[in-house]
Amino acid sequence: MNITSEPDQSETSLALPDQLDRVWLALDLARNELEVEVLRETIASEEEKQREVRSELEQRIGNLQRDVESLASIVSRLEFRIRRLNVADKPLSDTELDDEEHTERAESAAFWAEWRQQRNERPSPVFRDGRRPGGKKLLGLYRTLARLIHPDLAASESDRARREVVMRIANSARDAGDTDQIQRLIALWSLPVTTANEYDTAAYKRRIADKLKEREDLEKELRSLRDSVAGRLSRNSARERERYFKREDETLRRELANLRLRRRRLLRTLDDRRRELSEVSD
Repeated sequence: MNITSEPDQSETSLALPDQLDRVWLALDLARNELEVEVLRETIASEEEKQREVRSELEQRIGNLQRDVESLASIVSRLEFRIRRLNVADKPLSDTELDDEEHTERAESAAFWAEWRQQRNERPSPVFRDGRRPGGKKLLGLYRTLARLIHPDLAASESDRARREVVMRIANSARDAGDTDQIQRLIALWSLPVTTANEYDTAAYKRRIADKLKEREDLEKELRSLRDSVAGRLSRNSARERERYFKREDETLRRELANLRLRRRRLLRTLDDRRRELSEVSD
């Protein structure tokens, strides 16, 4: 007797939802990859628009901004000297006061350096391949990342543009001392381009999660660019930009005048306090 086995209907009916799930995941991944590419292109375009504005900012008010920062630093130093003299029992010289200020700053810097070291020694996240960054220094992590994402390793112009955007994110993270961000980028760029099993739904979900995180980082960078002074000015008309530069020039000059007046008063207060201390010590 010839017996033909009938297919298991339950298995056939169960296979279809799994296949549909993978199709939806593949579509979701493709959508997120497209959104990430669009964000990269948008960031590149935004930076290009802002380049001219940043140059104009430097030419028009750069020197004034630096003068204000320099004078504000001097005023802060004078204020420290006066605070110290107010509790002193003898007329300390500028050199002695500066030495005390440097000692105070060094102690503060040592405290925060120790705090950062303790923070970096906390257990760090485990990468998917089982590696732990452990206590690696920021520069070492940055170099590891640079070897993965450097634009010179690009296979095409679009790949170079994408790598340049990520490199800028990495540079910002390095300057900010954000080791977590650099570790996250290393983890993302260490992943293979394709999964070992194209039907592995868990792998699809991991890649989608990575893309969502990358998109979040890019959206944050884009918002920061657009909210910057150069970003706002790049969206203004030439007349509005001219008004901004005029207002900013007036504000900085007024601030500079106030700081100069404040410096003169502080110097006078400093001399008066030294005379008082000299009379008491005599």
